[in-house]
Amino acid sequence: MKKRFSTVFFLFVSSVLFGQSYTKSDIAVYIQTYAGIAVEKMREHQIPASITLAQGILESAAGKSELAQNANNHFGIKCGGKWYGKTYTKDDDKADECFRKYDSPEQSFEDHTEFLQAPRYADLFSLEITDYKAWAHGLKKAGYATHPQYAERLIRVIEDYELMLYDTVSDVNYLAKPARVQAGKTQRKSTKKHSAAPFAGRSAEIVGAYRGFPQVPYPYTLRPVFINNGVHFVVAKEGDTYFSIAVDVQLTIAELKRYNEMLFKKQDPYVGEIIYLEKKKQYANVPTHTVQRGETLRSIAQLYACKSKTISKLNGLSKHSELRIGEVLKLR
Repeated sequence: MKKRFSTVFFLFVSSVLFGQSYTKSDIAVYIQTYAGIAVEKMREHQIPASITLAQGILESAAGKSELAQNANNHFGIKCGGKWYGKTYTKDDDKADECFRKYDSPEQSFEDHTEFLQAPRYADLFSLEITDYKAWAHGLKKAGYATHPQYAERLIRVIEDYELMLYDTVSDVNYLAKPARVQAGKTQRKSTKKHSAAPFAGRSAEIVGAYRGFPQVPYPYTLRPVFINNGVHFVVAKEGDTYFSIAVDVQLTIAELKRYNEMLFKKQDPYVGEIIYLEKKKQYANVPTHTVQRGETLRSIAQLYACKSKTISKLNGLSKHSELRIGEVLKLR
C-alpha cells in the first residue's frame, strides 16, 4: 500500500468487531490494497468481491490482527484435517489452536476461495452474485463463523463502504474501450497535441465512453474513480495537469508519471485520458489486441492497465518498433 499525504479525509474512529480494534482509515486502506484481488477471485470463482472484502475486513481486523500480521491469514481459516502447509498457533475458542499460515496475503485470498468450494457451501453458488445479503446469511447458515450476528456485520460493512459496487465488475466492464465512442457525434479538437495518444482530440464524448468501466469507492479523492484490470484510475478533464491530479489523489507527480509510463516530462494528460493511481498489472486480462490507427505500445498498455514492457517482451518488440495497423499483439 502506497504512503499517502496526511490529508486523508477519513475520521480515525475505532471500530471493534470480534474483539479487535481498528479504524475507518484502516478499512479504507484495506479496501484500496485488496479490492483488485477480490475482484479477480470473483471473476475466477464466482464469489462476490463484496463478500470477500467484508470477510477479510472482519476476520483480519482490516489487516491488523495477529493472524494477518504474523501468518498472512486474512480469513481466520484453521488448519483442518486436509491442510499440509505452514501453521500458526494461537488461542481462539480453545487454547493453542492451529491456523493456516501463508507466504503472502494473496495466498490467503486464494485459499479462501478454495475453502468455499467445500460441499457445505455449495448452495451459495446458486445465489445471484450481486445478492450480498443472501451470501452473508448463507455463510452464517453454513457455519463459516459462530458469531450470532456474523451475517448482519458483513452486510453492515458492505453497505457502509459500498463494497457491493465491486460486484458489478464483469468482463464487459473490463473490456470496455475508449474506441467505442459512437460514430457521428461531434468531436471537439483538443488544444493540446499528443501524437502518441490515439484518442486525443475527444473531450466530453471520450469521458462518457469510460462509463463502461465500473465506478468504485476510493478514499483519497472526490473525483470519480474507476477500475480496469484490477487497477484504479481517474479520467483527465479539461484543464488537468499531472500536478492538479496528483494533488487531488494524494500522490506525487513522479508516482503518477511512473504508474502511467510517461516518457515526456513536460507533457500533460489530454482530456479523457486514463490516469492510473497505482502500478499497472504485469499482464492484461485479455489474450490479444488488434492494433488500430495511431496506437502505440504505451497507449495499448494504458488501455488494458498492463505494462508496455510486457507487451514488448511478449511480441519481440523494442520501444522504437512501429506497430502495423491490423497487427495482433499478445497481451498475456
